Amino acid sequence: MTSSASPVASPFLTPADAACPPEFLALARDAAPRPVAFVRAIGSPILETARDALAAGLAVPILVGETAQIEQDAAAIGWDLAGARIIDASGEQAAIDAAVAEVGAGRAHGLIKGQLHTDIFMGTIVRRASGIRTDRRLVHIFSMLPPGGGRPLLISDAAVNIAPDVATRTEAALAMAALLRRTGVERPRIAVLSATESQLPGMPSSIEAAEIAKAASASDDRAAFAGPLSFDLALSPDSVAIKGIPADSDMGAVAGFADGLIVPDIVSGNVLFKALAYCAGGLAAGVVLGGRVPIMLTSRSDPAAARLASLALAAIAAQEDHT
Repeated sequence: MTSSASPVASPFLTPADAACPPEFLALARDAAPRPVAFVRAIGSPILETARDALAAGLAVPILVGETAQIEQDAAAIGWDLAGARIIDASGEQAAIDAAVAEVGAGRAHGLIKGQLHTDIFMGTIVRRASGIRTDRRLVHIFSMLPPGGGRPLLISDAAVNIAPDVATRTEAALAMAALLRRTGVERPRIAVLSATESQLPGMPSSIEAAEIAKAASASDDRAAFAGPLSFDLALSPDSVAIKGIPADSDMGAVAGFADGLIVPDIVSGNVLFKALAYCAGGLAAGVVLGGRVPIMLTSRSDPAAARLASLALAAIAAQEDHT
């Protein structure tokens, strides 16, 4: 049966807060703002981010791209570019090449994607010749900021590694724990997700989750790692009580109160973070860790607050542990 009525948006959609939480910005101000290269900084979204980051004390913008266009677009948003430095570069590849050179020279301490394709941006960064890669794996972490404030929830990897292996997810868990300590969480709780809390041979992610939790625990005794855990057991104390997870078990040290979630693959991570953003009103701050400098993958569809929050997260990531 067909209907001519106009479609109605899902009632589950919940708008995110229009501003980055002040307490999250405050965490990033513990150190002096560092120079960050805004790669192909043309168009109002990326320039507004640069302007706001400068005003908030999060970054000193290095604007890489076509100088005339940057100046024109900045004038359109009423920014006189005071406090920013411009590096002229024509086209996408030239912009990322110039930005990488700034990192190599020690003049930039972060990279944020502007008006260029992700494959060109990340493709250049991951080349060994760029000097951005280290002996660590690149992992992407989202910090999901709840509407109205409160404890963030970290998710990895939802944007970079398509099918991360056990070693990559273990490294993500360790990076997540270190990042949480930089936000003041004394003993982070990290849940390695699957669809069950049991190790089932027919569900590889459940077996791998146990391996990841064990390996991460052996490398970092200042955090608690548990897996496999289902999403409800990771976050819901009620589910933990109903299913009878003992509080004094390895699983019980995390269950119901996870600070971070390690997902099996990019599909589940992407769905999860977008569900929290679009249906729970969460603000998604994202950063790629494991390189020489923090890397921010922003999109034109991201709200301005999310781009600013990503810069705050990168600034937090560059700090020393609080504990």
